[in-house]
Amino acid sequence: MVEQWTENPCVGGSIPPLDIPLNIFVLMNIHLINLLITLKNASLVKKEKVSVLFTSISYEVVNLLFQEGFVQSFHVKEVKNSSKLIQKEIVIVLRYLYDKPVFKNLKIISKPSCVRYASSNDISKLSNKRRVLFISTNKGITTDFFCKYNKIGGVLLFSL
Repeated sequence: MVEQWTENPCVGGSIPPLDIPLNIFVLMNIHLINLLITLKNASLVKKEKVSVLFTSISYEVVNLLFQEGFVQSFHVKEVKNSSKLIQKEIVIVLRYLYDKPVFKNLKIISKPSCVRYASSNDISKLSNKRRVLFISTNKGITTDFFCKYNKIGGVLLFSL
């Protein structure tokens, strides 16, 4: 049987399956971008709490945000969805400084289409005392201060 592929979804035929394996980093980066956009949007509308889907990278980032003081508190909660499966989600309590959102100046540096790498020398040139860079290294997700101290580089994720 021969299948015909067309670009128009209204015309008969089917789209052939992709033979390219999905990159794990891209999927994790998409979860990370969703987490960051959710935090920024919730803080801009002055929400007190926000909940996001639990993934290992989102837990690691939220824990680092808590250690750096950008998030007031967080906890992991199990929730049953409509198909009675138990899912984990992270409930985050946002922090505001003088009634202004902390995540207002959030900037995503690496995207799935354009990943930015930096060496330890580049990180020391990029670092700013007003902004904190979050970097994915072989030691996990860390800040620019930790990378300068240990002289390691990595993927620039986002800055606050």
